Amino acid sequence: MTRAFIIKNKARLVLALAVLTAMLLLANWNGRDNVRALDKTLTSIMNDRLLPATFVHEISNKLYENKLTAAASAPDAQAKISSNYAAIEALAKKYEATQLTKEESAKWKAFRIQLNNLRKQEADENNAEYVFTQALKSLDQLIAIQVGESSRLLQSGQRNVSSSILTANFGVVVCILLGLFIMVLLSAREQMILRQDERHLMN
Repeated sequence: MTRAFIIKNKARLVLALAVLTAMLLLANWNGRDNVRALDKTLTSIMNDRLLPATFVHEISNKLYENKLTAAASAPDAQAKISSNYAAIEALAKKYEATQLTKEESAKWKAFRIQLNNLRKQEADENNAEYVFTQALKSLDQLIAIQVGESSRLLQSGQRNVSSSILTANFGVVVCILLGLFIMVLLSAREQMILRQDERHLMN
């Protein structure tokens, strides 16, 4: 009977340890996934939202510089305007290298067309002013999209953080349960040994 009791207890111990170990591994795996997702989110916010927003802002500044330079009619005005357009093109290539949403791609294509029209129609001040206004409007819309996407990514990051905290708390609870279970089994074994010793003494 004693042997059967010991075997039964060992089987329970092995089963409980296997279940708790599996739960810990699952929690650890889930935690790693959450960390990877959070890292991806933060990287996307930096590379695909913050940096493109600075590119759009710099492009807008260059366009304003061109407008002011053309109005000043300085001797080197054309050279400065050409230099600014070259800088705009470099910024545009950097922007296009980032991850764009469908809405961003559509707005960016519209801006590209407006930018080309602006360069072609600089001599016609009235028409150039209209194209300039439309180009800036497109840039403002791109900034608005960046803000919206950044907000969405931040919310996603917050969910990942909450999930990671929940997973960590779950792991702590499982560890506590594991410790308590081992203590209960050890206590039960000690009681069984004491009873066996008492029987031997009585005999």
